[in-house]
Amino acid sequence: MARRGLIIAGLSSGSGKTTVTLGLLRALQRKGHDVSAAKSGPDYIDTAFLTAACGRAAINLDSFAMNASMLGHLARNSAAETLIIEGAMGLFDGTDGERGSSAQLSGILGLGVVLVIDARHQAQTAAAIAAGLANQLPNGAHLAGVVLNQIASPRHFALINAALAARKIPCFGAIPISPDLTIPSRHLGLVQSADLAAAGTLEVILDAAADCIDQHLDITALLAAANTITPVTGNDTGKQQCSISPPGQRIAMAHDAAFGFHYAHMLSYWQGRGAEIIPFSPLNDEAPSADADFVFLPGGYPELHLPTLVAAKKCKAGLNAHAKRNIPIYGECGGYMMLGERIIDAHGNAFQMSGLLALETSFAIRKLHLGYRLLTPLTPVPWLSDPIIAHEFHYTQATMASGDPLFTATDAGGNALADIGLANGSVAGSYAHIIT
Repeated sequence: MARRGLIIAGLSSGSGKTTVTLGLLRALQRKGHDVSAAKSGPDYIDTAFLTAACGRAAINLDSFAMNASMLGHLARNSAAETLIIEGAMGLFDGTDGERGSSAQLSGILGLGVVLVIDARHQAQTAAAIAAGLANQLPNGAHLAGVVLNQIASPRHFALINAALAARKIPCFGAIPISPDLTIPSRHLGLVQSADLAAAGTLEVILDAAADCIDQHLDITALLAAANTITPVTGNDTGKQQCSISPPGQRIAMAHDAAFGFHYAHMLSYWQGRGAEIIPFSPLNDEAPSADADFVFLPGGYPELHLPTLVAAKKCKAGLNAHAKRNIPIYGECGGYMMLGERIIDAHGNAFQMSGLLALETSFAIRKLHLGYRLLTPLTPVPWLSDPIIAHEFHYTQATMASGDPLFTATDAGGNALADIGLANGSVAGSYAHIIT
């Protein structure tokens, strides 16, 4: 159980907070410290990297989708004594009123913030920015210190460090400019950790980040900056863990390089309520367990494996068999696309999927869909709460969607959006990733 924590945040995306967080986690793990990890916000790709870095399942802590009680419960029930949380985007970036931001999360959990500053194009200004942000943090939070990134020379570091010292802001060290310390990206963010692991490069990247952090930062001081997580108030109810009831007792879940986007807090809650998670791999042409009473296809990158998915006849036959028996089947984003009739790739080629929903999705017509979604089922769905908080992030378009829509939807500001998702008998899905 976690007693203390720390948030690694930045001024923007690309500031270096992912490299710092991964390197710190791996360096602490190598030294025998008891650490676990979390990601601020709805990002499910980064959590897989965090898991690999510290050797324990990382969680998401989303201050837009989760109330303070749930955040505190999940944080304090992390597996290790110290919880290292990676921020999202810039420190105060969120929805209206900074809801969902790393700053808001730091206030709720009462944690210190380590600010990673990319200082390539500035010197003393970096210290002034840090001081200004420190004064804007919410009640309960504080600026624990700064990590300087992309430092050009000892003179560059000395200028900023002196300015920080004058403002009584601790500096935990400075990372020099290094083009080698990068993690490959693709259209939805980082390349998945599983892909890098399969290529034999994941451990190389994590160990290189740890070596850098070990060499250039004061890890002992960083660890000492972690402070007590604000205790959970009220009764320890299931709502503090997740509000989505287990959809079945034997849940067959697609899990491989094509379907790897899921939220650990939800699966953990289901298992804690007695449900069994039975993984199967569509890429290995595995059918969902024949005795499953629910089938879950999470999101992922099916577009990278379309010929293999077309050839997965046993898997698709198994899905169809469950549908004929009226077993509930639910797909999110990539899983939703798999339940459709066809996926069109970026070149206009059609690939046949399971055909359980009258749906065609296309990469040939790209448009970014991004943001939180507040969903209300249009038909009763026993395992879903009302309203549902979810997140949408994809570039594909539904070029054909025929049938009963699954949800009414609004954005984070309450503005009405078009109905999303489809339902056909016991089969349902949408582009949205349900958080709580």
